[in-house]
Amino acid sequence: MKNGYLDFDDFPPDVAEMLRKDVEEAERGYTDEQLKHARIRHPGRPLAVGSTRADTVIRVRLDKDRKNALKAYMKKHHIMTLSTAVRQLLDTALAAQ
Repeated sequence: MKNGYLDFDDFPPDVAEMLRKDVEEAERGYTDEQLKHARIRHPGRPLAVGSTRADTVIRVRLDKDRKNALKAYMKKHHIMTLSTAVRQLLDTALAAQ
């Protein structure tokens, strides 16, 4: 992790390679057709992650210790986004009730 951000070296080699390819694709640019398709997609997490579209946004402020702990959790579990990590931790906590 460099400057508080994940780096390619923070991921397993196969995941890092996939990410590198995605970055290269983005840097090459997209066709008008690809951009048109991207605009019609619905916001929120993909349905494959849950049974309904995510339409609720919750903003949470974290102190430095919690932020660092969350970043460490993401690295340990190879999670790429804060939203995915928070959903996973929330699901785990709610299932334990």
